[in-house]
Amino acid sequence: MDMTKIREMVERYPEAGKLPCPVAHFIAQLLSVDPQEVGQAADDLKSKITFCQLGLFGYGRKGVSSYKVLGRKVEVPPAVIDRLRAAASPENSISCRQLWDIADAEGIFRVEAGDVADSLGLKIVGCQLRAF
Repeated sequence: MDMTKIREMVERYPEAGKLPCPVAHFIAQLLSVDPQEVGQAADDLKSKITFCQLGLFGYGRKGVSSYKVLGRKVEVPPAVIDRLRAAASPENSISCRQLWDIADAEGIFRVEAGDVADSLGLKIVGCQLRAF
């Protein structure tokens, strides 16, 4: 798809210079494009991705503890913990997409999957929007 339409959608977000992760994914779904294309458009337009659905970033000023909401203790079924451990790479990392898929399949919030991954010491990699 032509990046022009994607950029137009990113620019329509009312808070200049910001684009929440859920809105970016909505745009990708609406336009039937890969989320990376929306992330690239946001980057081109100097719009920062905010409100990461895994809780990793975008919740306040960078460098301040409230910048991320990750690190809360959450209770999830043992099967979730088992699936996260099984999905982790030998380097102890897990992708954003894997966390989303596990959260959705297990019926937990994505931010809870992020919290559990963090508590297990897993490094979350491969943002679908290429924010990290």
